[in-house]
Amino acid sequence: MEPSDVRMNRPAADPSQSYRSLIAVYTDAIRASDFKANIALLFVEFMMGPILWNYTRLPSWLPIELVLQPVLIAYLCLIMVLRPRYPKAGALNFRVARNLGPDDFENIAETENAIEQLQLRCAVLSSILWWKTLYIRISFSLAIFCILLTLVILIFYIWQAG
Repeated sequence: MEPSDVRMNRPAADPSQSYRSLIAVYTDAIRASDFKANIALLFVEFMMGPILWNYTRLPSWLPIELVLQPVLIAYLCLIMVLRPRYPKAGALNFRVARNLGPDDFENIAETENAIEQLQLRCAVLSSILWWKTLYIRISFSLAIFCILLTLVILIFYIWQAG
């Protein structure tokens, strides 16, 4: 066995380091999903504008409510992605209040190295990321489906008119 292989199989010196790394990865993924949702919100807004501007030119058998419903559902899902989540699990170490002082965080410093607290934080961040990912997938899939459906309807409408 080479010396590099021995180093790779050796357990970490600090058992909490792997949880801290996982927490950092979850936090970065949550920030990335928030960024994606912000960009997608702009896309949905730009997609809704031409529909509302030209609703009088839509076929008479296609009501504007039906056309806008998927866009509004996608918009709602993207807003749900950006909605802040302050979980009740792990609330001891994740305090959110208007008037917190340094004394409110003394107990947190003492329990920061507890493996159970780090595992709980990983579980909470994983749950937040799961919901954000679900809402983003729903809204992106719905937006892509609606664009393709609109193309098919418009091609069919032009074909029928010509």
